[in-house]
Amino acid sequence: MWCNIIFILVLFIVAFIGFTEYTLAKDNNKLTLDQVSRSEYTNKLVQLSPTDIWNEPVSAMCYDVATPPDRSQYICPVCGEVTLYSSFFDSSIDLSMLSYYRNRVKKIAKIDVELDESQLCEKCNPNAESRELCLIVKYDKKSKPQKTCNINGEDINLLYEYSQGLTEHNSSSGKVPIINYKDRLEKLLGRSINDIK
Repeated sequence: MWCNIIFILVLFIVAFIGFTEYTLAKDNNKLTLDQVSRSEYTNKLVQLSPTDIWNEPVSAMCYDVATPPDRSQYICPVCGEVTLYSSFFDSSIDLSMLSYYRNRVKKIAKIDVELDESQLCEKCNPNAESRELCLIVKYDKKSKPQKTCNINGEDINLLYEYSQGLTEHNSSSGKVPIINYKDRLEKLLGRSINDIK
C-alpha cells in the first residue's frame, strides 16, 4: 500500500517539474523574442532577395487523376430527355457525329428523307430491341414510307451524293463509282433505281 502512495507521489513530482520547465522555457523564448525590435525585423525583410522567398513545394505525384467515365449522352430532340450510353454501347452510329448527320439529311434534295432517332431515346422508345438510327423515305402521300434501320454515316452520305446526281461516292478508301452501291441505295430508298450511271 505504501508502495502505491510513493509511486503516485513520484509521478506527481515528475509531472510538476516537467510543467514548470515547459513554462520557464516558454517564458525564456518570449523574453528573447521581445528583445528583437520591429526595425530589425523590417531591415531583415528588406535584405531578403526574391530568390530567398519560400516557395510552396509540389505536392505528391504518386497518384493519377481519375478520368471521367467513358460515356456518351443522347438528348432527344422530341422529348428533351437525356439517355446515357456507356463505352460498351455497341452501335454502328457515332453519337458525337449526330448533329452532322442531321444537317446532312436536311441537305438531301429531290428525295423526302427523315432521320428517325426514336430508337435512341429510352423515354420515347423504352422497349426498343436495339438502339440505332433509322431513315424514313417518303415518295408521295399515297405510298407507304420506307423505313430502314441500322444506318450509319456512310449511308447518309451515299443518299446525299445520289440526290445531288454525283457519279462517285467518297468512301473511307477513296472515291468509288456510286453504281457499286446500287443494292444499298435500293434498300435505303425501298425501290429499284435505274438512273445510276
